[in-house]
Amino acid sequence: MSISRRLNWLIIGTFFSLGLLSCSSEEPVTYGYASPVITGQVLDKITNKPINNVSISQISEDGTMTDDNGYFRLPAYKDSYTPSDNGRGLNLMSEGAFRLYKEGYVRKRFWNSGLKFLEVKYTEEVPYHIHLGKVFLEPLPEGVGINDVEDDVVEKMTFCKTDESQKEVNCMPLPDGVDYDTL
Repeated sequence: MSISRRLNWLIIGTFFSLGLLSCSSEEPVTYGYASPVITGQVLDKITNKPINNVSISQISEDGTMTDDNGYFRLPAYKDSYTPSDNGRGLNLMSEGAFRLYKEGYVRKRFWNSGLKFLEVKYTEEVPYHIHLGKVFLEPLPEGVGINDVEDDVVEKMTFCKTDESQKEVNCMPLPDGVDYDTL
């Protein structure tokens, strides 16, 4: 067999092998954010004092605790998806909820879809930030367990009007430099 004929077979074999490899390769995985970074301060609704060690979570693997002054920073939930699933997990997460849990207090649950300006991000960029301001937890009466009462569920979280108190209304403080009339 001539050298040029061997070279042709080698080139054809190489392209054939590469074609087979590309058929068996997995879909590319992309990562996207399904929730914003969420911050705030947790206070006792009766005493107005900060509550430390409140568990705040979106999913079992992703959560945080409040510090000694009741402040928290819940990281954005980042998930992977492939082109064939179109980020179904991200959509489900954006429709989900995050909760605040501390023994001795009524659990509080916020629906992600009810937070002002929440939208699904399908990019690697860092998501935007939502500041909840002050979040008040109601203490349980003596002898009542956390599982004996229903969660305090917040379905819609709007910005506070000038005459509203976060202690009385579940609302978020306006971002710096924005007044309620411009919304």
